[in-house]
Amino acid sequence: MLKDKEFGVSLTSEQRAATIREFRENMALLGLTADQIGADFGVSGAIITNIIELRSGVLEYPWIVRGYLLDKVAAEGVNPIPFSALRGDPHGYWFLDDRIIDANRLN
Repeated sequence: MLKDKEFGVSLTSEQRAATIREFRENMALLGLTADQIGADFGVSGAIITNIIELRSGVLEYPWIVRGYLLDKVAAEGVNPIPFSALRGDPHGYWFLDDRIIDANRLN
């Protein structure tokens, strides 16, 4: 089980693999690359890759990218690939910083 040391939040290896797959499937559904997403956020594609592979070190970043992808699929009128671990409103999770999510920025 993978664990964030500061918050004690855990994902099993299966949840981690599923989340990475779900990011990639939603990107493929939209025809988006990490570089294209990065350009929208003003960061490199490598940063986006780290985020979608859950290696960014910032718990809120995957939620920001998830929101971006869900907004994009809604605008396209297609059904997203559901996220199994990143579900619901991130504002409802005590361990996430609402200010980071609401800023909608990646550094």
